[in-house]
Amino acid sequence: MKPYTFLSRYIAALSLLAMSCTKESHTPVNTSGEKPAVITNLSVTNLPGGAKITYSLPENKDILYVKAVYTIRDGKPREIRSSYYNNFLVVDGFGDTATHKISLYVVSRNELSSDEVPATVKPLLPPMLDVRKSLVVKPDFGGVNISFKNETQADLAIVTLANDSTGIFGAADVHYTKLVSGNYSVRGYDATTRKFGFCVRDHWGNLSDTLLVDITPFYEKLLDKANFREVKLPGDVDYGWGLPIPNLWNGTLWHSADKLDGMPMWITFDLGVTARLSRIGLWQRPNEWIYLQNNVRKFEIWGATNPASDGSWDSWTKIVEHTVIKPSGLPVGQTTQDDKDAAVAGEQMTVPLDAPPVRYIRVKILRTWTDGGYAANIQLMKFWGNDK
Repeated sequence: MKPYTFLSRYIAALSLLAMSCTKESHTPVNTSGEKPAVITNLSVTNLPGGAKITYSLPENKDILYVKAVYTIRDGKPREIRSSYYNNFLVVDGFGDTATHKISLYVVSRNELSSDEVPATVKPLLPPMLDVRKSLVVKPDFGGVNISFKNETQADLAIVTLANDSTGIFGAADVHYTKLVSGNYSVRGYDATTRKFGFCVRDHWGNLSDTLLVDITPFYEKLLDKANFREVKLPGDVDYGWGLPIPNLWNGTLWHSADKLDGMPMWITFDLGVTARLSRIGLWQRPNEWIYLQNNVRKFEIWGATNPASDGSWDSWTKIVEHTVIKPSGLPVGQTTQDDKDAAVAGEQMTVPLDAPPVRYIRVKILRTWTDGGYAANIQLMKFWGNDK
């Protein structure tokens, strides 16, 4: 290679290296634009906790977006942006129905803002206040039951307040929901009168007023498994593998015999006392068997006080219908730590408050984790309620 050729290539390589090391900078695409004109033809439609503002855009070709600047609770600033493809934006986050000022600006691609265009909005009743108005609270076993309506399906938190072990009145439970309606229970209290409080908080930290009520929870206890006994009625499935029904309350696994015509199948047993049930717990066969094979997936629990000896369903009342949900949603045979934790916690089912007292239990299995399977198993069942 000739010396001058090598030198030329060396200089070219150094030039390329210098170019690759040049610091990258980001600047607006358009640096010479003028301040954009303002939006016109404003129209406001007030919404629950917010408002929709429609407008006409100016003719500027370099418009990037329209922004609304305003404050919500305690003067906290908030900004909403809407693309130049739209002719509206929605302002939200308000916790009242007062009149609020909105400052609107057109912003160009070089980040120049137009002059302010003011608008006023007067939100309709915010969802968290509407849900607070809907709260219905009543005594439940070992605590309180809270029902609500959330017609806008807003992302909300219902906060329960009560005295803790030191006597301080504060948050005892937070229930997050986006459901249109629902009810749930907060438990862990004895059957003595105490003060509870309930308020609703939204996504932006707005807080409703507090509903204060004095409530005496219903007495609840874990029913004594020493009173339980097996009952065999016509039509009940037999047990298999040497694993009979009493294993259900001893936690050592009940396993059915094969039922050649498949599901449904059912078993019956006696609680030994007539009780108003509050909760039922069910645990599947653990470890490598979770969410697999003969573990129950969909089932019903029925109750009776004096079941017919012929095994018919005439005297039975359905008190719980339940489907086991695998948290990860992965295919059968694949599990995550969330799945394992959920299996350890068990299926916790709340019995409706209007369910009648029962003494006899019938578990009707509709589906296992092997679709079309011929057998089922349950590791353990527990029952809570009031047998007084």
